[in-house]
Amino acid sequence: MIEQDHLQVYTLTLTTRGLMHIGNGQKTPKKEYVFDSRKGTVAFLDEQAFFDLLIQRDLVDLFEGFCLRSGGDLYYFLCKECGLTMAQIAPAVRYEVRVSDALDPEHSLKDIHRFMRDAQGRAYVPGSSVKGALRTALLYQRISREDPQHHALIKDKIPEENYFHTLGVDQKHPLDAVNSLLRGIQISDSEPISDRAMTLAIKQDGLVDGGVHSINLCRECVVPETCIRFRLTLDQSILKERITAQSILESISAFSQYAARTYGSHFAKPDGYVTPHEQNTLYLGGGAGFFSKSLVYPYLGEARGLAFASDYLNQKFSNHHHDRDRALGISPRTLKVGKYRQKLYAFGACEVTIR
Repeated sequence: MIEQDHLQVYTLTLTTRGLMHIGNGQKTPKKEYVFDSRKGTVAFLDEQAFFDLLIQRDLVDLFEGFCLRSGGDLYYFLCKECGLTMAQIAPAVRYEVRVSDALDPEHSLKDIHRFMRDAQGRAYVPGSSVKGALRTALLYQRISREDPQHHALIKDKIPEENYFHTLGVDQKHPLDAVNSLLRGIQISDSEPISDRAMTLAIKQDGLVDGGVHSINLCRECVVPETCIRFRLTLDQSILKERITAQSILESISAFSQYAARTYGSHFAKPDGYVTPHEQNTLYLGGGAGFFSKSLVYPYLGEARGLAFASDYLNQKFSNHHHDRDRALGISPRTLKVGKYRQKLYAFGACEVTIR
């Protein structure tokens, strides 16, 4: 830790204990990447460089025909139909990632949801994603000190301002973010993540009875046991020791233990499931699940939280029959996992250290 007047600057490290996906909003269709089954990799292309290659090789018309087909594999088209080698395709490749268990040549390819990347094409985790997850843990710690029987949602939302908007900077507008204690927490974007630490993973739902249901959704993810570093700055002129590095870690552990006790305990663990540690474990990113981002259970209490979650999810996803969740005692009724090297990992599980 480096201390400069009222500023405390730490290195915050996330060590992935599961698969982590931070989406950039882009989805690459199955006909727009090159799947090399022999190498076990997927190559994502630079569009301009790829079209330059097609023009140079006089393949534009053939490629238009390929695009109009109902199916197709870009690797087969380029290497078998056009006679190109991967060395000739290489100048058009932006980057490659490992496939792991996500794709195989015997089955149809899948669209791939892409990971967040910077202007140089390097994978990274935005600091805002980490701060959002920390906010949830800190809010849980404050809510847990109160009796949930006295709580009521306001327009289906927890009144977060009651817990964080305590600075009184603008008393006429108490909901304005200028009043939020969280102004005193700043988290940088992460250092770049090597493509060697990236893989593809299929989303899977773990069922209450220990069964697993595969979903036709493929994500670009950070592999387990990867260290990702950020700069955490605490401005104690704002926080005044109401939030410290130690209290952040305590909040993370408390929320993780609550989630394991209240949510995870309802599920028989699937074969091959790697159970994340409860100590200092934060869940963030795509696929981490409803429970990691919502505090209705601790805020309303387990019985009222179950009723709210079941009704809310049933309205939002009417075809999924979440009205049945109440009978199971938990809503949502699935454990979010992904497969990597023949094991199942929780999406978004990261161990946090602050030094």
